[in-house]
Amino acid sequence: MIALVLFFTISGITQAHAENAPAVRNILSTQLPSRLLTPIKKNYSNYWITDLHKQVSNGKVSYYITLEDADQKIRLSASRSTGWTRTSVMSKELASR
Repeated sequence: MIALVLFFTISGITQAHAENAPAVRNILSTQLPSRLLTPIKKNYSNYWITDLHKQVSNGKVSYYITLEDADQKIRLSASRSTGWTRTSVMSKELASR
């Protein structure tokens, strides 16, 4: 089996994309659909976003966000048809070990 891997540069960042692999790219919070951004602003106003990316696989779009405050790190995921689901919560104390 031959795998096709494409390398491309967008805004000075080189990315790789393998054929039949999900396309993943970092996005800004302002690029989230408003129905996903609103609950983040409302429920996590004391957190900062440390990771946010969009994944497209077989036409399905998913979003993944990591939020942090002084004490914990929270990871959430969502698709265009669902709201946010909490995938993990980790104490910063445990994360640093």
